[in-house]
Amino acid sequence: MQDSHEERAVPRRPHRVLRIVLGVLALLTAVAGVLLVLGGKRMVIRWFLSPPEAEVSTLMLAMLKEMGGVVLMFSLMLFLASRDPARNVAIIDALIVGLCILAVTPLLSLYTLDIRQLYPGYLIWGRSIVRLAVAALLFYLRPRVVVSPIRLSLTKK
Repeated sequence: MQDSHEERAVPRRPHRVLRIVLGVLALLTAVAGVLLVLGGKRMVIRWFLSPPEAEVSTLMLAMLKEMGGVVLMFSLMLFLASRDPARNVAIIDALIVGLCILAVTPLLSLYTLDIRQLYPGYLIWGRSIVRLAVAALLFYLRPRVVVSPIRLSLTKK
């Protein structure tokens, strides 16, 4: 009797951990997007581990502001996906693939560009490993969608 009462008292929400992870990612990307849009040259210099001031051009600042808008849009998509992960599996899948791509591109930059003057190699490797770990966590938590075959009828009934 007590077990059935406890089950009724606490409604079980599916994908609770996934909803929390997506919500936290949405909040973090929203903060980053606002900082990119509103930030100036000093903020960029602090964020990017004090590069030479000549490296931070007006064009780079303009591109970072544009990127901030894209990050805010992405934050909204993550927020909407966190509300109902089962219906927004495509957004979660895109996030997983995007994190995998973003794990590889800094490593390509490490070996093809002279980026070691700006960042130590272990930071680039560490960031890539963290991105792959988050992608693996999201893949583990993502809802499994069972696609039923669609019957197409060519004749009228």
